[in-house]
Amino acid sequence: MRVALVAPGFPTSLDDHHKPFLLDHARALAGAGAEVTVVCPAHPDAPRRHVVGGIEVHRVRFAPRRIEARVALGESYRVFSGLSALWVVPMIAQLALAASRHARRRSGEGTVIHGHWWFPCGLVAVAAAALAGRRTASVVHIHGSDAAVTTNAIHRWLARRVLRRASAVVTVSEDLQDWASLLVRRSRGPHPPPSAEPIGRTGGPLLAVASMPVGADRLGTPTPAPADGPVIGIGRLMAEKGFDVLIEAVALMPPAAQPELVIVGDGPDLTLLEALALRRGVSAEFAGAVPPNEIGEWYGRARLVCVPSRREGFGMITAEALAAGRPVVATAVGAAPHFITEGANGFLAPPDSADALAAVLTKALQTELAASASTTAVTLAPFGAEAHAAALMEIYGQIVQP
Repeated sequence: MRVALVAPGFPTSLDDHHKPFLLDHARALAGAGAEVTVVCPAHPDAPRRHVVGGIEVHRVRFAPRRIEARVALGESYRVFSGLSALWVVPMIAQLALAASRHARRRSGEGTVIHGHWWFPCGLVAVAAAALAGRRTASVVHIHGSDAAVTTNAIHRWLARRVLRRASAVVTVSEDLQDWASLLVRRSRGPHPPPSAEPIGRTGGPLLAVASMPVGADRLGTPTPAPADGPVIGIGRLMAEKGFDVLIEAVALMPPAAQPELVIVGDGPDLTLLEALALRRGVSAEFAGAVPPNEIGEWYGRARLVCVPSRREGFGMITAEALAAGRPVVATAVGAAPHFITEGANGFLAPPDSADALAAVLTKALQTELAASASTTAVTLAPFGAEAHAAALMEIYGQIVQP
């Protein structure tokens, strides 16, 4: 099976902290026997063609380097606004041409073009598959932020056309699958058997759920949480991750009960968050971004991990923290309610409420919590690399014409 993964960004090395789950995803598929190539926009710090963790990566030029750099750092939805939105046209065209060339390289083999986030790379996957011909199928993978920005009639019209033309629509959670199902105006149903006519060519896309794989192999062996450790938040510093709510929540706690707070990550809201912590009198350490293979050390330092997101498609930090043996206080979004057993390995709070999060944090810090390594391993087994690859390979087998 040949697979072209199309994404708006991809790690430049094993130490790159931007979207490491995409590298985990690509390596999982390669481990399952797929011949994987990544097609993505150019990055100012990476060559046009190179190999990352055994995965061949083709980076496509489409705009001035300052635009490409922002897209590579995960700011596509901010970049493509105003006049800068004009750059999305050459990006989509160049990515689609590159992906279709990859698919046609061996016309005798079935190929899947797998686009992450319906816009722009899901659109690219559908267009590239059409250019490549009948033995090429397209997959659109929805992560959450792409659903969140689909806010008006024009966005919904375009999203509907993209999803309806895909061979399969894969989402990282059941909630997002419901969103996709409503958008294409069809109900969820069981997958067709592998011998059935490829559903993407007849009755609309196959709908399935496949979260990104949890990179448990780089988290190390779970250890007991230090009683005097900090509360740690990890993630991109942007509004959807809710770190401003976390700072406000700590500020609302009695001074004697306020925990040491460490936030690991980088992003466009760093200055705003630093100013908020200073204004609210919260002692917060902003540790910056760390390489993926060092993130386990930060989980190891934590007394508990807080995931205050306003929204999540899946919630990788929650899953990783539990895999690292750390209790979690998280907002009830994404897969957090699936992973967290209240009072056992964590607590849930409603999103975007500093008052509620302060109360839950206070309760968690006063309660003996432990994320049992054995229980967590059982819970996260369906989200590991092998299960992830097996699910996708089954989907590919159903949509590629023999």
